[in-house]
Amino acid sequence: MIKKISFPYHQVEKGENLRILSEKYHVDSTKILLDNGISPRQIKEGMFLLIKKD
Repeated sequence: MIKKISFPYHQVEKGENLRILSEKYHVDSTKILLDNGISPRQIKEGMFLLIKKD
């Protein structure tokens, strides 16, 4: 039996921004920024963001 492991990172796709990510994962945008130690302007296409749902 294969067990699916949840990957806590999301690779930012073209056109995604902080608002879209917070709505998509139902996580507060401030929490995303604090968990990753970045500012909203640093979110770029292709980067990986840690998104914890706790």
